[in-house]
Amino acid sequence: MCYTVKSIDDVRRLVVATRGLSGLSDVPSLVTKACRRMFDLVGADVVAIALYDGADTLVVGAGEGTCADLSGIRLPRDTGLGWRALERSMPCTTGNCAADAEHLDDLVEAVIGEGVRGLAAVPLTFNDNWLGVFYAGMRGRRVSPRTTLLMNEFGASLAPLLVTAVRADRAGQLAVEEERQRIAQQLHDTAGQLLFRISLSAKEIQQCAAADPQTATEAARSIETAAAEASTYLREAMHSLLPGDDALPVTLRRDVATFSARTGTTAEVVTLGSPVRAGPELESVLVSALREGLHNVEKHAAAGAILVSLAYQSHQLTLAIEDDGKGLPEDFDLHPVPGRGAGLGVPGLLQRVTGAGGVLRLHRNDDGGTSLRVTLPLVDRA
Repeated sequence: MCYTVKSIDDVRRLVVATRGLSGLSDVPSLVTKACRRMFDLVGADVVAIALYDGADTLVVGAGEGTCADLSGIRLPRDTGLGWRALERSMPCTTGNCAADAEHLDDLVEAVIGEGVRGLAAVPLTFNDNWLGVFYAGMRGRRVSPRTTLLMNEFGASLAPLLVTAVRADRAGQLAVEEERQRIAQQLHDTAGQLLFRISLSAKEIQQCAAADPQTATEAARSIETAAAEASTYLREAMHSLLPGDDALPVTLRRDVATFSARTGTTAEVVTLGSPVRAGPELESVLVSALREGLHNVEKHAAAGAILVSLAYQSHQLTLAIEDDGKGLPEDFDLHPVPGRGAGLGVPGLLQRVTGAGGVLRLHRNDDGGTSLRVTLPLVDRA
């Protein structure tokens, strides 16, 4: 790696500081160790690392050189020195934290309490994407340009390691969600059906009991009640197995994998943006859209490959199903005259999408295939 620092000693210090960090694959451990290494590297009185949460907040992951617990401090956008550094894409410093009201935030106030006067914030980025901010504070004096230069060089080494750790963490979370989904499906396919059969048997006892009808009826009602309670607990257990923002992406991936295995059609799922909870109504519409789209591809498209994308944006959620098949008929009409045209599936889906405040588009691709695109608004989740 090429360093911009001038001193050979500083280059050696940077090499030592980054040594061994690549072996850490989980984000908290990497941030904690990197913070300790940066503390030793730059010679500041206080250092901290805050990570960008992908929305509008920096979250302090670790701090060194202070008695205050900095971890977990949340720094909303447009407040403090760190956000100024990110938005300007350059290090920012102040020589008097207490007097510089423009840069005050919870982290700055915490280090002021430790006697810090000079503070520097250095943006941590990778391929122009925000990852977080490095902080360094000095008691009684400003942070030197050499310190910010070392922080910047250290950040250039840490950034790709942090991206790799985030991806590994995300892959681990998805694997857990997929396993939960599998268990939930197994519960539904086995225990759920068994309880349903118990309930039917109980009703048959009530209808067919001839001898001692009173006792038979009471026993049957007891069985039916127990089965109903067990079904309730089963549903609650299934929901508890599918928590978090990744439930929808995992469901789509599972359905697409099942479709691909059954039909032999190559299919891929891509999730864009950071998943958030969209609510049961919207997620139900999107799952229905996926299944209707896959059904139509299998029935009409003669496609060899399918790409399913789920894109999260701040105000909307879009599901797109694209195939390389033979495309839509020339006379296709998404809004046909009753009794003609698109059949029951697509008009029914269109009605559900419209009822949820969304938009459905079905059109021919540039390469001749078909695209089904459903866009739904994300309401305030506060």
